[in-house]
Amino acid sequence: MPNRRPSDGSTVAAFHPLIRGFADAVETGVLLLDAEGRVRYVNPSEAARWGEAAAPLAGRDFFRELAPVLERSGEGARYRAATPSAPVEVDTEAEIAGGSGARTARILLRSVWAEGTAWGVVLLEDRTALAAEQERRRNAERMASIGQLAAGLAHEVNNPLASIRSFAQLLIRDAASDSHRHALELIVAECDRITTVMDRLVSMIRNQGGDSRTRVDLNVAVHDILETQRYALASGGIEVRTDLQEPLSPVAGDPGALQQMVLELVLHAERALAKREGTRLLVIRSRETSRGISLAVYDNGPGVPRDHLSRIFTAGESSAGLGLSVAAGIVRDHFGEIWMESEEGRNTTLVVELPRAGEIQTRAQPRPQVQATGAAPSPQRPLHVLLADDEATLRMALRMYLERRGHRVTTAADAEEAWTLANQQEFDVALVDARMPGDGVRLLERLEELPSLAGRTALMTGDLGRVRERQGVSTGRPALTKPFKMEEMVRLLETLGLGR
Repeated sequence: MPNRRPSDGSTVAAFHPLIRGFADAVETGVLLLDAEGRVRYVNPSEAARWGEAAAPLAGRDFFRELAPVLERSGEGARYRAATPSAPVEVDTEAEIAGGSGARTARILLRSVWAEGTAWGVVLLEDRTALAAEQERRRNAERMASIGQLAAGLAHEVNNPLASIRSFAQLLIRDAASDSHRHALELIVAECDRITTVMDRLVSMIRNQGGDSRTRVDLNVAVHDILETQRYALASGGIEVRTDLQEPLSPVAGDPGALQQMVLELVLHAERALAKREGTRLLVIRSRETSRGISLAVYDNGPGVPRDHLSRIFTAGESSAGLGLSVAAGIVRDHFGEIWMESEEGRNTTLVVELPRAGEIQTRAQPRPQVQATGAAPSPQRPLHVLLADDEATLRMALRMYLERRGHRVTTAADAEEAWTLANQQEFDVALVDARMPGDGVRLLERLEELPSLAGRTALMTGDLGRVRERQGVSTGRPALTKPFKMEEMVRLLETLGLGR
């Protein structure tokens, strides 16, 4: 059987000068292994990736120490048992050790024989950046799917809310007493509160996974999260206090990701306080510091044992679960630091420090909807309105309100019915639901092609973000976000219909 163990002195001789000259010149990492899998040569490109750790790299076991995934899969044993008639070839992507930490690489390995001696040539193509980009895209795709689910949820919630709010506004006009009027106004206010919570939730989900960075006020993120968690915190008997420095310099980041970070910190405190008897206190504090912006979340829960603090932000390593590891990942992505201070049996404080924003232009996201104040004035003349929406109760409420204003309303339950009516009758203005059978956005585009309705159409939707994505408002058509004020709708339709 051929000798399988080369002497140290034969390493350079076995590595042909021409091949070594090529290996020294290429950017791809090149390793030469002996028959046992120990490293005998490292080319300059791979040595540079290891920095000062490159020197002790020689002599280390490639399979057991540098690429243990190959040892676990049996490739190491196969390599050590290779013969000239049964060479080993490996082409895989795996995580390997590195001077600055683990990295992802494509590993190309082949066993070769030179003068009766076994060698292994390894090419390492660094794919860390590519793997990170692929993971980012996978996360973006997952968040896009969740965003679609959230959009559907917003639509299903906002549509019935719009009906409830519309009928309440109708009844306010006929309220028999101040107490009845006040009760109806409370219904309207609570509908608005639900809409605000849904809008913040959908906005937060949509912004996850994005790669856009803008100027973010952490105080605003705290207020938004506390609003969405208000019921859960109150029902848990948790007293919430805020000590937020105003004004607070913005940080540069992804708004949705930073909201998610704040949410995870609050949820961790909420879970901790659930284990406490008596007074439950949650305090959130923001401050300007010499290093940037500091955000601290304090709870007087049972605290964390000292020996758990070092691994509290590692998924699966603590009772904190994935929440704090997610928060830590977001903080790292924003070039910040996160740590925990805790007294076992007494309290816990989670502290985040993020750098201030540089000169980053804020990307405004205006809501293309009509802002109305005060009651709408009496119309100059009655209009014939085409109202298309698949929610029967909302159609009824809007029709009743418009007819009280003296307008004539013809309703349709889907896009096909609305298109048929538009070709059979003359309308002064059309109000179309974006998300209904037959595609309301496409219906609006078709209605705009009719001379009688060109420039006299408007959208209404329970999910304005989806309309933006579909470019339903790109032509400049106004949009109402459900649930909206009746006066707002009237002002819009009369402005469009009477502006002939």
